[in-house]
Amino acid sequence: VDTHIKTLRAKLRAVDPAEPPIHTHRGLGYSVSRQP
Repeated sequence: VDTHIKTLRAKLRAVDPAEPPIHTHRGLGYSVSRQP
């Protein structure tokens, strides 16, 4: 899972480097923030 999240972060950062769209919640998992 960590490898997939890392790959997704890199791809999304290439599109919009301003804000990280994937947030890590320690002990819970991940969440994705949506841009309007």
